[in-house]
Amino acid sequence: MYQEKLTRLNTAFKRGTPDRVPVLPIIETFGPYHAGVSVEDAYVKDPNILFQVYNKINEEFYLDGILENGNVFPLKMLSNFGEGLYTLTDKGFVIKGSHGQTMMPDEYEQLIANPFNFFVNVIIPRKFPVLKNDIEGNLGRLKKAVGEMMEFLHYNAVVDGRIENELGLPVLAKGLAILSPDMLLDYLRDFVGVSSDIRRKPQEFYAACEALFISSMEMAIGAYTTPEDNKGVIFVPLHLPTFLKPKDFEKFYFPFMSKFVDEVSVKRGYKIFFFMENNWMPYLDILQGLPDGDMIGLFEHGDLKKIKDSIGNKFCIVGGMPIDLLRLGTVEKCLDKAKECLQLYAPGGNYIFSTDKNLVSLNDAKPENLAAVCQYIHENGKY
Repeated sequence: MYQEKLTRLNTAFKRGTPDRVPVLPIIETFGPYHAGVSVEDAYVKDPNILFQVYNKINEEFYLDGILENGNVFPLKMLSNFGEGLYTLTDKGFVIKGSHGQTMMPDEYEQLIANPFNFFVNVIIPRKFPVLKNDIEGNLGRLKKAVGEMMEFLHYNAVVDGRIENELGLPVLAKGLAILSPDMLLDYLRDFVGVSSDIRRKPQEFYAACEALFISSMEMAIGAYTTPEDNKGVIFVPLHLPTFLKPKDFEKFYFPFMSKFVDEVSVKRGYKIFFFMENNWMPYLDILQGLPDGDMIGLFEHGDLKKIKDSIGNKFCIVGGMPIDLLRLGTVEKCLDKAKECLQLYAPGGNYIFSTDKNLVSLNDAKPENLAAVCQYIHENGKY
């Protein structure tokens, strides 16, 4: 069963026509909520709890795989450094203490000259004040953090192994990468800072993206060193692009997206799963300039038929089912949309049925709606 589903997904990933349309809703913290367990118990307490979450999900919803198990932040490890980027509450993962702009606009020269030294000596002490002026204490924290990071990786490896071996479900995301312009946005300059820098410091912004590119590469291939096993993808969320004018996207973001595809997919053989956040309709012509790698695109908004017609030669197209409809609609209305997905997007292959956004809350989808559309696509999506 595992191999059958993996082959189905990989055929679509390669822009081919599998035996039937793959079903891949993006289930994250919806899983524990639906299973009636706390997110903390599932992600921190016991890997068996998280496995049982997916056992229940697999029993109730037809799936051809999962992107990842939802346990994506090493919270115990981060607690060694005081406030981290994310914390866990009864509502799931939330941002806390991100400190906004951790890099000042006059510090580009330091970043460009040596990104590693700049992060170690400037950004980390600024973001985590507990690390200031305590060399021996810091060494202890770092040793403890490394151990807890290994525990976190082992926790997920146990869960993912059981999901694949006992449930026959491929777990697809074997690595994560953040493109260098998004590193500046997410970790250094925040949205207001990046928007200002592109206007006032365009050369410095571009040079910083170039300086950080190797870090983006290392993030991609460091954890997933065997792309030839053909079992997974590198997950890359794209945050900044759709907040840029198309001409600014083409100038400041696209070169690094294109270079990443060339280095990671074309030259090294990885499959890249891009989460195309927001509306990409104004950028489709520009995306035609990407290298011919193995790219998968999950599109949140826009006309998916036009997207497939425009860049289906570059991307495997993922999406089609609005979570707003799964949340508010009737089973009948949801099945009508699923039928439309098969009619509009499935012809010619190169399509994976999915939700248009992550399912993170129990309110994001009525279980009966999600079960109905997944089963409908599986039964009626045969080529």
